[in-house]
Amino acid sequence: MIIYLFLIGFALGLGYAYIGEKLPLLIPEVKEKEENSWILNLFIGVINSLILLISYYNYGMNYEFLSTIVIAGLVLIVFISDFKYMIILDSPLIVSGVLILILKYYYFGLKNVGLSILSGLILFSFMYIIGFLGTKIFKKEALGGGDIKLSAIIGIILEWKLGFIAIIMSSLLAMPYALASLMLGKDKEVPYGPFLIGSMALIFIFSDKFTNMLNFLL
Repeated sequence: MIIYLFLIGFALGLGYAYIGEKLPLLIPEVKEKEENSWILNLFIGVINSLILLISYYNYGMNYEFLSTIVIAGLVLIVFISDFKYMIILDSPLIVSGVLILILKYYYFGLKNVGLSILSGLILFSFMYIIGFLGTKIFKKEALGGGDIKLSAIIGIILEWKLGFIAIIMSSLLAMPYALASLMLGKDKEVPYGPFLIGSMALIFIFSDKFTNMLNFLL
């Protein structure tokens, strides 16, 4: 079983790396850049395999394990596409969101699906307002449309309370990177998506601890 899971995870990881690198090129405005090295692709495959093995060891064949497969794919695709091309594609977001909702319906029922969709709308609206105000204040795009759409998927996966924590955490993680770029004189946009999706993944893994923290604070 371990060998099968490793091979499946490895194959999926290579697939995620390919999608994150090649799918953005379907957009005419996106210019092709140097391909990822085979070492990086192998590393991504191994990392994805380890994620699946650890998740299966901790959870077994249940909602958390199956969701981990979906979330790991989304994380890797967003990391590659946003860091390399500064773009977050709609298709991975839609596919992952639909798969998570299907899993939630199967394991938790229709009510949970409705609450998850509502959470997604809440986070989407919040980020849209932040992006709108930021654009008005700084006279340039403050948040990309992909980041705003990604926040909706985070709401679906984490629900709105943990989703807000993910947004706050991602901002704190992105701040040193943004400050370093300014200090080094790099006049370019900071890819926010990887920090956003990375924070979501951390909170999903340690959801019990973050939920306990919320209950203590509230």
